[in-house]
Amino acid sequence: CISLGREPIGSVTLPGARNLLLAHHLPVGRADQENVAAIVSVIDAGTRSVIKELTLPNGSTSVAAIGLSPDGKIAAVTHLVAAFNRAATDVRLGWMNANALTLIDTTALEILGTGLLDSPGRGAANPWELAWSSDGETLAVALSGVHEVSLIEFPQLVEALKMAKASGRYPQRGMLRPMPGYEGLAERLPFMATGHRRIKLPPSDRGPRTLSIVDGTVYATNYFSENGTAIDLATGKAVSLAGPNPDNQKPESLIRKGERLFHDATLCLEGWQSCASCHPGGGRMDALNWDLVNDGFGNPKNTKSLVWAHKTAPAMSLGVRDSASSAVKAGIRHILFTEPDSETVAAIDAYIASLEPLPSPHLVNGQLSVAARRGQKVFVQAGCAGCHPPGLLTDLQAYDVGTQAPYEKKGLQFDTPSLVELYRTAPYLHDGSAATVKEVITTRNPGDKHGRTRRLANLETEDLVAYLLSL
Repeated sequence: CISLGREPIGSVTLPGARNLLLAHHLPVGRADQENVAAIVSVIDAGTRSVIKELTLPNGSTSVAAIGLSPDGKIAAVTHLVAAFNRAATDVRLGWMNANALTLIDTTALEILGTGLLDSPGRGAANPWELAWSSDGETLAVALSGVHEVSLIEFPQLVEALKMAKASGRYPQRGMLRPMPGYEGLAERLPFMATGHRRIKLPPSDRGPRTLSIVDGTVYATNYFSENGTAIDLATGKAVSLAGPNPDNQKPESLIRKGERLFHDATLCLEGWQSCASCHPGGGRMDALNWDLVNDGFGNPKNTKSLVWAHKTAPAMSLGVRDSASSAVKAGIRHILFTEPDSETVAAIDAYIASLEPLPSPHLVNGQLSVAARRGQKVFVQAGCAGCHPPGLLTDLQAYDVGTQAPYEKKGLQFDTPSLVELYRTAPYLHDGSAATVKEVITTRNPGDKHGRTRRLANLETEDLVAYLLSL
């Protein structure tokens, strides 16, 4: 058994089949740190052990895919880069989220560099799958959120990243250039000024997610329109391919429309991000803290999962939105920076309301393990069930549970979160200061304000953790 990072999303086997690279969807660890980023694990197939971890640029999250170039020398990873360390007052020029491609040197087992798929004034939200031409000259990347496909002159990109790595800077001329005004991260990631074409799909084709290149044609399959697109590599002309028999097509349901709009970055100013950028994985979370404008500045909060959001009002950690519905409208206005229309809000609202939890992988044949059953009793005895009763796993009340940070207003009370899907919603507490469930009930609960857990025996603590991870 190999101990891995968080939510493995894809892997590639390196030449010689000795090592493989495994990309992880989300960062692991606390969110209240200066550096938070997802990783790519290097695994020795012979010893079945992780021999190295390659950390993507600070703020990297929502890793979607990893692929290997035809010659096996370069691996490519698509992901977001979040400027989580500043107030979310704008979205332009990657002020909140940028959309990136990171290349890995498979011989040195080192990150070669990262380039942004965005352009100044035009975001490339939610990069997804990638594919190479057989000669390795062209790399195609699906820009799922803006319904485009990027076509990149791959050897030129590799050479530009090598030169930048050697010199320690990005030149003002050439393929890679610093994004003007893009200062949110420790390193100013460049955009591809040359050797990069962005092909818009026909208006009917929505949500490209998988790609292949055959005989000079890029084929994209589109998740939301349920059809394909063919793009001629030479001319860039995109042609819609027939989907299912139109005579058998059912009208788009309100929930399906909401899912489509939830992932649609064309709702955002300049296309930099979608709702799914901060809530990937079907309305879950990006494992980051954000300083949103809805409750003042200087008080970052951890992104919350949207599962059961409609059942557990109010919304947000401080309950500043009276319902999930009002949070949807405010989110479009203050996070996507556009004015929402009622039909869009209603559809996204319906989609979020439809989200249901998935069974915990910690269950044994769908049931609590022996340790978790013991932990369930500890959960009641320690008083946890008082604020997290059966059903919604929250009493819908707000409390001062001792997690207030020094820079926050005195006397704040925080909305009691539901514990549903706790196994996948790390880090924990409103400020993301607990990397694990165990930390929540030990080091991050010194005053027993969220459960009487200080005096639990070691076995009781482990059993309680086993139960919580089973919810």
